[in-house]
Amino acid sequence: MKNSQEQFYAIVAPGFEAVCAEELRQHLHVAVETERGGVTFEGKLRELYLANLWSRCASRIVVRLDSFKCRDFPTLYRKAARLPWGRFIKTDRAVVVRATCHQSRLNHTGRIEETVSDAIDKALGRTCPDTKTDDPQQVLVRFTDDHCLISIDSSGERLHRRGYRQKMTPAPLRETLAAGCLYWCGWTGQSDFYDGMCGSGTLAIEAALIAANMAPGRQRHFAFQQWPGYRDRLWQSLQDEAERQQREPAITITAGDQDPVALEAARSNSAAAGVAQWIQFHQQPFQDSRPSDPQGFWLSNPPYGERLKDGPEAVEIFNAIQRHHQHHYPHWQGAMLLPEPLSGLPQPLLRFRNGGLAVALYPLGNRPD
Repeated sequence: MKNSQEQFYAIVAPGFEAVCAEELRQHLHVAVETERGGVTFEGKLRELYLANLWSRCASRIVVRLDSFKCRDFPTLYRKAARLPWGRFIKTDRAVVVRATCHQSRLNHTGRIEETVSDAIDKALGRTCPDTKTDDPQQVLVRFTDDHCLISIDSSGERLHRRGYRQKMTPAPLRETLAAGCLYWCGWTGQSDFYDGMCGSGTLAIEAALIAANMAPGRQRHFAFQQWPGYRDRLWQSLQDEAERQQREPAITITAGDQDPVALEAARSNSAAAGVAQWIQFHQQPFQDSRPSDPQGFWLSNPPYGERLKDGPEAVEIFNAIQRHHQHHYPHWQGAMLLPEPLSGLPQPLLRFRNGGLAVALYPLGNRPD
């Protein structure tokens, strides 16, 4: 890829577009536009690398190659073959095309994927592309109302894969959603944090990464590193700059769980993330916890899963935490993630999906300032 101005798109879970846009503005210093499910921005290689390195909330960062009206396969093949694939794909790199269609004449996703794949092979001048690889380059094709949008993925694995999740527990929360919930509630690492049902530790780990200003993408590989125009010196300089920006958290981060297996998983994951020294782990039920400071923020994601969906136990857990919060954490703000909808609970702050299940962020107190 040449170092030219491009249009980029951060794919985001619906509900988190605004917080993703803000973090992109903060780290990239670019103008952004939000739409449902994503954030559009422009830039060059520096901005692309920075977005992958620093975005805590986005699922992927893609480059938008072209968009055009299309109602037949010959037109799709012809226009796709003209795109500058050689800037992004080496001739020996395997490619996977993913297509979606909505209210379009071309609605056979398999044939769309095959047509675009053939067009890529023609553009690259290859006849027998390598398809046996665990790390293919992903190309995204979206048809809406006979309008075709073609993008190329720069991230590789989804960005929630930070590289630190060694062990899992029930009801895992994606790292991008955990960070998004913290940001959405206004918590930016300036006050103490507590999770009384920490499970594998995702919320506490993401809180520590935010408080320490550690780049979430510093421990992983990205698809753009295999592009023909990849600039290793630029990438290394951005990583070095990110490391210099790290800081010692000036707050207390506490994670508790009464399950010793879950707590061991949380400790293991926090060590892999490089933040174990900043998290105090306690094997105890949340009822035994006490605040580390007069003010702070409590966020928990109990192991609800399908078992608690639409059931009374979820409400009972919320009410128990709410009573403890009001009695012992009166000046702490907080929230709790539970299945949605549930009757008898406060109006949700935010609704989204986690692992295919509809969930909501319910307030334990006021949102942080």
